[in-house]
Amino acid sequence: MVLSDGARAFLDRPLTAVLATASARGRSQATPIWYMMDGDHIVINTSVGRVKLRNLETNPYLALTVVDPQNPYRYVQIQGQVARFDRENGARDINRLSLRYTGKPYGYPGGDKPENRVTIVIRPIRVSGLSA
Repeated sequence: MVLSDGARAFLDRPLTAVLATASARGRSQATPIWYMMDGDHIVINTSVGRVKLRNLETNPYLALTVVDPQNPYRYVQIQGQVARFDRENGARDINRLSLRYTGKPYGYPGGDKPENRVTIVIRPIRVSGLSA
């Protein structure tokens, strides 16, 4: 699916997204995350052992919602599917995300390590919201 110009412009802003996944037992899990666009895909990043990664490895379908902090009624919701997991470029991509959101390289808090980072590439299936 190709995103509309309005949705793409909205998503190009470094806003916090909420990622919703479902476990193998059908339990919902939602997490605030950083994201970035990469062509027609959305890139997120996580660390090995995180619930969202386990959920997506079991069930590759997800929802991602991005809300404008100045106007909570302006949002984009994406229903998508994992296109691929990229363990080779995980450390590079968390640095790209950190620079986008903080202006600084990623600091690996809490004992996290570069080799633990996993990039998740998302293919949008359906887009809705006021900027869609």
